[in-house]
This record gives sequence, C-alpha cells and structure tokens, in this order.
Amino acid sequence: MKITLISDIHGNLPALKAVLRHAQHLAADQMILNLGDLTGYGPHPEQVVAWSKNERVMNILGNYDKKVISKAYRKTGWQKVNNPDKRAMFAWTYRALSKKSIKYLQTLPESHQRKISGKHILMTHGSPASISEHLGADTPDERLAALAEMTDADIILCGHSHMAIKRKAGNTLFINPGSVGRLDDGDPRASYAVLDIQDKEVSVNFYRVPYDIMSAVNAMRMTGLPEIFAQILRQGLNYDDVKSNFNNPSKSYTLEPNGTLTMLTDFGLQDHFVGTMKGVITSIAPQANIIDISHQVRPQNVRLGGHLLAQALPYFPAGTVHVAVVDPGVGTQRRALAGQIGDHFFVAPDNGLLTPILERAHGTGETIEIISLNQSKYWLPDPSTSFHGRDIFAPAAAHLVNGMPLDRLGDRIDDPIMMALPQPSLGDQGWLGEVIMVDVFGNLSTNLRGDLFENNIGDINVIIKGKHIRGLTGTFGDAQDGDLIATIDSSGYLSIAIVNGDASKTLGADIGTPVQIIFSSKTA
Repeated sequence: MKITLISDIHGNLPALKAVLRHAQHLAADQMILNLGDLTGYGPHPEQVVAWSKNERVMNILGNYDKKVISKAYRKTGWQKVNNPDKRAMFAWTYRALSKKSIKYLQTLPESHQRKISGKHILMTHGSPASISEHLGADTPDERLAALAEMTDADIILCGHSHMAIKRKAGNTLFINPGSVGRLDDGDPRASYAVLDIQDKEVSVNFYRVPYDIMSAVNAMRMTGLPEIFAQILRQGLNYDDVKSNFNNPSKSYTLEPNGTLTMLTDFGLQDHFVGTMKGVITSIAPQANIIDISHQVRPQNVRLGGHLLAQALPYFPAGTVHVAVVDPGVGTQRRALAGQIGDHFFVAPDNGLLTPILERAHGTGETIEIISLNQSKYWLPDPSTSFHGRDIFAPAAAHLVNGMPLDRLGDRIDDPIMMALPQPSLGDQGWLGEVIMVDVFGNLSTNLRGDLFENNIGDINVIIKGKHIRGLTGTFGDAQDGDLIATIDSSGYLSIAIVNGDASKTLGADIGTPVQIIFSSKTA
C-alpha cells in the first residue's frame, strides 16, 4: 500500500497542489497522512484547511495551528514575541481563517496512532514527547531510542523540523517527509514522501516537487504582510536567513520571472527535439508561456544563434527567461550556464552564444550575473551526453520561470566564453563589413549599422561580390521587381536584397561575404 506523507503545508496552496499531482501520478494519493501545520507563513490558510477535510486525508494538529486556535496563546504568547513581522503573520493568519475552520482545527488531535497493513503507525507533529520537539539528522541516537520506548509504534511519522529524514532506533522507524509549503534549506521546491508497505516490508521515497513559486509569492504580497514572507517562499529559507540576505548586496533577488519563456535552437522542426524540450518545461512549470524565437538556426552556427537572440531580445518584457541551445560541444567539458543579463534571464551552453548580449550589457553597464549549472538536483535524472537541451537546459529554464533564485542552480562564474565577433572597419574610402545573416527571403543582413554613415546616406556606393549599388532604397516598394538594392533593415543595419528575389542565391553570397561601403566622393 502506498501512502502519501505530508507536513507543514503552512498555507501554501500552489505547493500543495503540485505535491498532490505528483502523488497522484505515483498512485499514492488514496491515503494521505498530514502531520500538521496547515497554517502560518503562507497566503492560503483557509483553502488549505478546507482541503484537509477530504475523506482520504488523516490530519493531526501542528504547533503553529495550535497557537492560532488558542485564545489564551493569542492573548499571552504571541504578544511576547519581539519580532513584529511574526506577530503580524500570526494575527493575519487568525483573521484569514473562518470560524468554521478554526472550530475544525480545534477538533484535530495532537497525535494519532493506527494500524495500516499490519504496521502500527504513530502520527505526531514534533515527537511522541512534544508537539514542538525538532527531530532531524542531528538528533542523537539515544534520544530517538528514548522516544521509541514511549510508544509501541513500528513507524513514527513526524514533521515540524522541515527536514526530510529516515532514521531507525531499534525496530522503530522515524520518518519526516519535510515541508510542503515553507522550506528552509535553500531549495524552495515542495518536499513530501511516499511510504510503501508491501507484505509487511516497508520502504520510503522522498521527493522534491517544483511548483509555481511566483504564484505563492504574489499571493503573499496581496495579503499586505511584510515582503520578507514573500521572500521566505521564493528563497526557500527561514526568516533569519532571508533577513540576512536583505542586508547582503551580493544577494540580489529583485528581478523576477514574468512567466514567459523563449526558445531558440538549431534543432529544426522535423524531429521531436523541440517538442520534447517543451514537454520537460511544462512538466516543471505548466504555467509557462512558451514563445519560439527560431528553431531554424543553421546547425551548429553559434554566431548566428547569438545574433538572432540579440535581435529579438529588446522586444520581450523584463523577467523573460530565454533558453538558447546551439551546442556543437554537447557532451564535452563545456559548461552549461544560466544568468541574469540586464533584466532578462538566460540559459545556454558556454560556447559564446551569449556574446552579443554580454557585449551590449558591458557597454551599457547593465547587471551581469552568470552561474555554472552544476547543481544536478535541478536537472533530469541521468542526463544523456547528446541532449542537454532536454536534460539540463530545459529543466533549469523551467525552474527559473517558477521563481527559483538563480544562485540556487549553480555557482557564480566570471569567465564565460566570448566569441570574437566580426567588427566593421573604417578605411580611407569607407567602411568594410560582412554579411552576418541570411534570412528566409535570401536578404543579406550585414554588421554595418546605419548610423555609421547616416551623414553620407545619399553619397554611398555599396559593393558586394563585384556588384555596385548606388545609394540606399527606403523600402522595397520604392524599387522594381528584380532590382538589387541596399536598405536599412528593421534592426538598423545595412541589408542587401533583390526585390521579390533571393539576393543570397543570385549573388552567391552567404554569411561572411565581405561588404564594402565607399563614399561616392572617394571614387571620383
């Protein structure tokens, strides 16, 4: 029999829903043992209490729940708490609960013992000795043995410490599934466990489940409570640790995801690769709004991929997550990266793909924070050597969309690979540049910005593959079919085209083809 073990939901409904979906997928949701603290620190105490009345759920009272429903404690206990933020949270939680929910919490026992599949199981929030006792990895063996002597249970289930553990004292197994809704180990994903009893054999598996963290964060902000409680949810840390981060300038959590995720790859659309990546993303962040920039980047052309990403970037709102995979070095020692550059998030291989965006940020003084994606717990299990887009980049991007702080995904670096990008040069007669992109129409985009010659716009001669183009054409409609023209494209760069034709094929030009601009006065 599979049994879902949960504890310390703390009013976090999005985290609870994600855990329940995960347990349902494992066929473990027919019996749910909840080890207390339905309320406190989260924005949805009333909804969580309402859910707990489900007939499949066995509940006990948590220490925070007990404080909320205790009239005496409200008058004497919480008034002695020196921290005004925590006093405000307690008062708000009490007000957010209906009278019906408070009466229901008052009916819950502090512990409960029952026999399941031949095993005596004790449910307690803290320990058999106290609802407020912390049991964890550092609890002495002697203490566990003493607690085991207090009961005839084969299995003691506990919560409160927010720490997932499985320990044994004699013949008694202690299990804590961790916290569903208020994590404090730096990993904001929800924690729960599945207990499996088969033919009197007992096994337990622990799970960390991603959820829409920003949904909980924004709901917390709607309560009007201090911002620190929203950051507790986002950062997966306790009050004191989050408070210290507020005063630490190296910890920046000001940029938040907006729910949009873009994709750029060289995978094409014939195979399953793009769809598989989207499947991974939506399994971790089902709320993600996925937008395709391009999947037709020339295979392994890192420079072109970087150019296309940079061209699209200004048209996305702050907080967008961009995952770009043009990765000829997949499976080698090249690093996988994530980062904040300016007011966007990026996930990409460390092969120079982000060079145009990094150069722009360096020039404007924007924020640059890059990390190496070396925390494998945020990847898919057993990553392949040939599809890091699926196994590493897509999961990392999805976690960022959920609201996972960037620095949880890996260690900060300051030496991302930078490509040497072709730069136009100014000679005696004018500018020399080259083609950097050929679009689907065969138009040739160059690295020559229009502002390089804006003062000589009527006095230029464009030369490519031996062809001379006199002056610039404002728009395609200003020329005749078949005319070879030079124009300033929508990105502000010189572009060469054949009206209703294919300049690349006609001229035999491609990426890297030289383009020269000569001021007409120099040819006289």
